[in-house]
Amino acid sequence: MPPSRHEVAVFDTRPFFEKALVYGVQNGIINQDRVAHILNDAPKGMLQIAEYFGTQYLRPNIEEARTRIVNLVSLFLLDRSGGDLDKAARSLRDNTFLSHSRGGSEMLKALWAMPECDVIGSVDERSQREFLADWSLRDLAEYRLTREHRREYHLAISAALWFAEHLGVAPASLSMVPVGSFLRTAMLVHLAGNSPPAIPNAAGFVSILEAIRKKGVPAKGRKRIREVFQILPESYQAIARRYLQEVETEDLPRILDTSYPLDKLLEELVQKGYFLRDFDLEDASLFDAAVSKKWQKITGGKTDDDSLLTIFVCIAADMLPKPALTRAVARALIRKVRTDGFQREPVLAFIRACAPHEMQDGLERLWNEFFQEAETYLLDTSDSTLGEALAFLKENCFVV
Repeated sequence: MPPSRHEVAVFDTRPFFEKALVYGVQNGIINQDRVAHILNDAPKGMLQIAEYFGTQYLRPNIEEARTRIVNLVSLFLLDRSGGDLDKAARSLRDNTFLSHSRGGSEMLKALWAMPECDVIGSVDERSQREFLADWSLRDLAEYRLTREHRREYHLAISAALWFAEHLGVAPASLSMVPVGSFLRTAMLVHLAGNSPPAIPNAAGFVSILEAIRKKGVPAKGRKRIREVFQILPESYQAIARRYLQEVETEDLPRILDTSYPLDKLLEELVQKGYFLRDFDLEDASLFDAAVSKKWQKITGGKTDDDSLLTIFVCIAADMLPKPALTRAVARALIRKVRTDGFQREPVLAFIRACAPHEMQDGLERLWNEFFQEAETYLLDTSDSTLGEALAFLKENCFVV
């Protein structure tokens, strides 16, 4: 019978530490004396880990600690050797087992300290101990993927902070600001060509939009962008160019389209995420003048909580927003959210884009406090007659 031409892939699922140890013994790199040292050090390390995360006297903790220490050693070996078993085996020969475990632990601590998203000032909300408890049990492939993502976030944040320094913006004022929001604004500021370039407040942002609408992007703005990229560190070039391209291909055409109302343009850009300096009373009144038309149109001038929550519920259900609902429409809304979902974020975006500035914080608190309880009632499928959900809406919203 002729041999099969199909190849069978064999996956070696052993921890990298075990592969390196076996390789080292088989190839004469690691002698029996070194193996004895490893076998002597491993239980000490396991007890230390078990005590750190729980207690050294419970068998499940000891067994879990074995998994943790093997993962930590494997992580350190894989990172140091680049996956080269010969290099890894020599590392086991030349360094103690516990030093490899500590090395893996330090790598996870460094991962914890890196940003978990591209928001300036973001940190992992878990304590370092909680993070280590989780990640010392995860596989190496997941670590490497997460490390790559966090390195990208760190690079993006560093690029944003470079532009902040260049524009005279204090890093402390950017806490919890998305990188994209700040860089998008920085690109538009440079393109506008104002001297000196500065992050605008609401009034300045409106002025930039109006100036570009009248005369387009000035030549001095194009020149300034080129000059900025000439001094921008190479490592930040790609992330900055990505946002510059986004502004030029997506936002500028909208800004230059004078048939598109300014209030709608402002709403669109704010929802997309442009960073503005703090409002003062003059800024708020100017900005509100541009967006208040839509707010007034949707709310009908209503300011009571019941009417506003009715509007918010409609937006969360992706329905036409109204300050009052009939019982029939309210029942239809409940059925719709049980099928299509009930969303918090569209309401927050609506508040930020359209509500008068002085009302925004209070409205966000009103909606966030209401939302969790609303989910409980509106999405409760055991309420098959919709009676409890409807009663909840009548109590908190405007149902006639």
